[in-house]
Amino acid sequence: MHNPAAHSAVSDALTGFAAIALMDLRVQTVARQAVAQARERIASAGEAAKQVAALLQAPGGESRNDTRMHAWVLGATLAARPESASPSAPVLAAVIATGDRLDASADDIAAAAAVGIEAAARILAAVDSDEFRARWNAASTVGVLGAVLAMARLHKLDRTRTRHALGIAATQTAGLARNAGSTMAAIETGKAAADAIEAALLAKHGFTSAAASIDGRRGFAALMAYRFDAASITEGLGSHWVSLN
Repeated sequence: MHNPAAHSAVSDALTGFAAIALMDLRVQTVARQAVAQARERIASAGEAAKQVAALLQAPGGESRNDTRMHAWVLGATLAARPESASPSAPVLAAVIATGDRLDASADDIAAAAAVGIEAAARILAAVDSDEFRARWNAASTVGVLGAVLAMARLHKLDRTRTRHALGIAATQTAGLARNAGSTMAAIETGKAAADAIEAALLAKHGFTSAAASIDGRRGFAALMAYRFDAASITEGLGSHWVSLN
């Protein structure tokens, strides 16, 4: 099942998807709404979310100028309520922090969010099982992979660098299901957003990773999943949007 190949259909599909021309108006609309709702949740964060943000905020406010730390705070804020702790949370946090830093257009931010949310949904479908959810925080472990593809799109990485960014992010996947409902679960989810930004920037500046990072031997699925269905990722990718359901 887990092939140590130098290339993989899964990585090929995901890296190509990161730069897809987004033509579906429904997808664009849903993505804009998701970004807008995330901004609203951040702006109206409750006391628990504010406490998490305060813990992560560097003394003197230096982290406000650090996109990675800003995304960490935003992701933790979005995931402070258990019902909001989904794989889309790190995607939205990373997209908002990076998009605002790059002064990206609202359309570009929404497109990056759409790509990241869809990729995360498909990767989760490929590995999802009771065993996986009993052990891992899906929001952070899968969310970082969707978020890094969103970052690759915003940074306009080519396919080779996008593949490396995906591999770097796959190395960062972490988060224990045991932390569900605790402050740590929110911090894990925020860190996934920060790690996605870091992975994209490392790849942009020449860092490399294994090609088959998701489905290769000793890759993400081999080490963390109890089942892996590659077709859940590759079939209809770009034409059928599972995240709309």
